[in-house]
Amino acid sequence: MTNKTGGPPPWTRVTILLVSLVALAALARLITGAYLPSGTKASLIFQNALLLVVLGSALLEHRFTKPADSAVNGLMGAITLLPVYGFQTNATWWVVFLYCALVFMMATICVTVSSAATVTGWRKRLADITYRPAVVLGKSRLLFSIVFLYGVTSFYGTHSDQTAILVLFWGVFIAIWPLGLPDLLAALSTSKAGAAAVGKVVRTDAPNIIHAELRSRTNWNQSSVKLLQQGDGKQRYVVPLFSQAKDDQILGTGLCCEADVKNYISGLEPGYLYERPSGKNSIDCPLGDKDGSTLVGFVERESKIGGIRFQVWDPKACREGMLVWSNVGDARVYYQITDGCTEEEGLETDKHGYQVATASQLGALPSDKSDSVKGFEKFPWLPAMNAPVFAATDGFGKDMVNIGVADFNYGYVPGTALGVAGSFADALEYHTAILGVTGAGKTELAFGLLRHAIEQGTKVICIDLTAKYEGRLSDLKPFNLSVSPESSAALGQKISEVETGTYGAPTEKKALKEHAGKLRTDVENHLTDFLKSKEDDKKLGIITLNEISNSKATLFITELYMTCLLNFARDKPDECPRVLLVVEEAHTVMPEPSTMGLGDFDSRGLVAKIAQIALQGRKYHVGLLVIAQRTATVSKTVLTQCNTIISFSCFDDTSLGFLQNFFGKAHTESIPNLQFLQAVIFGKGVNSQRPIIVQIPFDQKKKEASAQ
Repeated sequence: MTNKTGGPPPWTRVTILLVSLVALAALARLITGAYLPSGTKASLIFQNALLLVVLGSALLEHRFTKPADSAVNGLMGAITLLPVYGFQTNATWWVVFLYCALVFMMATICVTVSSAATVTGWRKRLADITYRPAVVLGKSRLLFSIVFLYGVTSFYGTHSDQTAILVLFWGVFIAIWPLGLPDLLAALSTSKAGAAAVGKVVRTDAPNIIHAELRSRTNWNQSSVKLLQQGDGKQRYVVPLFSQAKDDQILGTGLCCEADVKNYISGLEPGYLYERPSGKNSIDCPLGDKDGSTLVGFVERESKIGGIRFQVWDPKACREGMLVWSNVGDARVYYQITDGCTEEEGLETDKHGYQVATASQLGALPSDKSDSVKGFEKFPWLPAMNAPVFAATDGFGKDMVNIGVADFNYGYVPGTALGVAGSFADALEYHTAILGVTGAGKTELAFGLLRHAIEQGTKVICIDLTAKYEGRLSDLKPFNLSVSPESSAALGQKISEVETGTYGAPTEKKALKEHAGKLRTDVENHLTDFLKSKEDDKKLGIITLNEISNSKATLFITELYMTCLLNFARDKPDECPRVLLVVEEAHTVMPEPSTMGLGDFDSRGLVAKIAQIALQGRKYHVGLLVIAQRTATVSKTVLTQCNTIISFSCFDDTSLGFLQNFFGKAHTESIPNLQFLQAVIFGKGVNSQRPIIVQIPFDQKKKEASAQ
């Protein structure tokens, strides 16, 4: 075992002291004829010099010398020399005496000026000047060795047998400490018990974290598991986590494994850490798992059911979106890292800085691996304090969830092969919104969703203001539902004439009404033909609005199409298929009036009507897929009815405030940090009972097509 300060145990020093005292007495008997010499010269050598070297080295100053110790040593050395003054070599006597007196003076000054509660100014400068010389020159091993050598050479000469014997004894004793004899004795003793002591526990953070003072050169890393002897008689394995230097000691922090040691080792001291005996390499300790999981940290304070905080053991292994897990009873509960921060705590008197990860609960995966396992299910409790947290490898999760033919695979949990899917087509009536900054991948994901909807027998109508849909989806043979460019231009002109006409603009309004009626008839005919058709080239309809420059005209056309679609679905439910209405650049056709400058009554009325139609479509199997960059510019009436939201990276406070009401605080705070093709997904269209960060697979063909 080790002592409290991490050095060799006290019994080793006591053993060396006793052996040295016996040897010293034997030497005195051999040289002087008495075990306790009474002569002045012999007393200086044996009782006052060698004895103090032995006592000071083995017992009093085995670790370090304090200024007070130096003051005592200097005074004792000077007093020892006084009785032999004038016997021989007065010049040498004065050199040794002045040396002892100087040590006494410097040490006394250092102790005096350092005694105040606060040492500043000239006191601090004087203490700094005297401290180092006092503690170095005042060591008992050095000071009394000088006194001893003076006495031997002065009284026995330099070529006598007595001098040779005494110097040999002194040299052997001085060499004991740098050669590490106390450590060797301790190792020989502990090896008999089958384990070598490496430290003593100084603090336990219930239930599984220990802090220990370690011996120097102790191998403290995860591959070197230690053995802990507890006060209750049980033995447990300890996984080293990290270490920190404190003064001349090393403080190590370790994680106790839950399982007890099976091969019990007797004779170990309670509260101490030991090296595992050779040949005992197998341990029952959860350092990982057969599926490749590895230890990354342990549960911190302030964890909750919905999310845990864990102290990070290896910062290089953690990243946002990473899947981690911890055991809650017999269940494995999965979490996803959404944030991280730095913290510090006091270890003894020093500060220890570390990282803490925040991970939101995804839930548990049923263990039966049946076709019914679609995704994560909420778990009703949290891990214990200091419970180990593990991370999965890149291939983790393959085939753990069932993705059916009717499911859309959004992507994977970052860093794993665990798929995240959902029955988007079956839940399309509950509406979906895709949000994020330009270039995040919103449109590419929308293309995948509408293709999936068509494969599941759903008709898709796209309101496109980007003029990209027709070219990118040419393989689906899109049907053009757009009004003619001439009609669009005429509509814009007539709306402008109403706004700039005479008071009331009766003539202009009449002309607009007649043109709108004709336009409505054309739209109804086009939609009816598209919706009733069973042909393959009429599964995808595209309404292109890029020719319309007047914002009110855009709203008018959108309202017209949606009204006709809803009327058909309501009046002919047996003939109308399920329809997905995709709205690209939704802020243009479904704007928030207060942010788009739509101050007139007619424009506000059109926006309200569009929103109302979109919400009523749910009753008639008409779903809505809204694509926008910012929630601030899209009608909140529409967005609040979207039961599935997919958010790529975004930064504006309005969007984040809206998303926090849907995702919660933890996942919302992760959104600005999302990487390319990462998104937070939650709602009826995804098989997860909590929000989840998903990595959408990169497709080079999509990138090249998007750049065209």
